[in-house]
Amino acid sequence: MSPKLKKPASAQADKFDFYLASVQCPEADAEFFEEVYRAHTGRELRVMREDFCGTAALCAEWVRRHEDNQAIGVDLCAETLSWGEKHILSLLGDRRQNVVIHEETVLAPLEQKSQLTSAQNFSYNIFKTPEELLVYFKAAYQNLEEDGLFVIDMMGGTDAMCEDSQDRKITGAKKPDGTALPPFTYTWEQAAYNPITGDFLCHIHFTVKRGTKIQKAFTYDWRLWTLPEVRDLFLQAGFQTVEVYTEGWDEDSDDTDGLFEKREEFENEGTWIAYIVGKK
Repeated sequence: MSPKLKKPASAQADKFDFYLASVQCPEADAEFFEEVYRAHTGRELRVMREDFCGTAALCAEWVRRHEDNQAIGVDLCAETLSWGEKHILSLLGDRRQNVVIHEETVLAPLEQKSQLTSAQNFSYNIFKTPEELLVYFKAAYQNLEEDGLFVIDMMGGTDAMCEDSQDRKITGAKKPDGTALPPFTYTWEQAAYNPITGDFLCHIHFTVKRGTKIQKAFTYDWRLWTLPEVRDLFLQAGFQTVEVYTEGWDEDSDDTDGLFEKREEFENEGTWIAYIVGKK
C-alpha cells in the first residue's frame, strides 16, 4: 500500500480563510457602527445591513454581539455566499435566524429597512461613473429607516494612485471554526491606475509556507474615487450630513493610532483609510 501524501497548505485552507485573516476585521467595524449610531441618534443599533456582504463575516459578528441584533446581507456572488453559509453562518447556532441573506443586487429595494447600512472593503468602487455611484447611494438612502446611517470605508493617499506591491506576513491566524491557519504572506498589488479615468486594477495574492502560492486570489477592477467626489454624491443622494472619520498618528511609531475620529481636515499621508458616514 502506498503511503498517504500530505495535502499542501493551500488544500487545507482556501482563499476565503486567508482573506478573512488578513483583510477583514468585523469586530472593529461593528464597534464603530455601534458608537457612531449611538452618537447620532442616542439609541442602540440593532438592525444592520451589509451590502456586498461576501462571506457575511460582518453579519455573523453583528448578531453575536447582542441577542436582539439583526443582520441583513446582500451580495450577488452565489459562490461566496455559499462558502459563508457553510463556514461562518453555520457556526451561529440559534443566532443564525437573526441573519437574512439576499442573493441580490445592492440596488434592489428590500421590504425590511435598516438602521445602518454599510459597504465595506471599498466594494462600491465597482461603480465607475458618477451616475452609477449616485444610483447606488440613492438606493442605500431609500433602504434606511428615518435618521438611519450609511457607512462606507474609503482608501486614499499619495501612494494610492501608484503601481505598487506590499507584503504582510500573517502568523497565528485561525479559521472561523477556530482551527489554526498556516503562516502566510498577504500581498496587495496595485497593478494599474489610469489618471484620466480613475480606473484602478488591484490583486490580492497569498503565499503559504514552503512557497505555495495563490496568485490573483482576488482581483478588483475599480474606480478610485476621491473624498470630495463621494461627499458630493452623498449629498446629491439626499443625505443631510456627511462626516469623515480617520485614524490619528502615533508620533513615536510613525504609524496610525487605530482610533477613528471625526475630522474636518487631515494630512494626506501616503496611504489612509477613512469611514464616510451619511445621515438620512
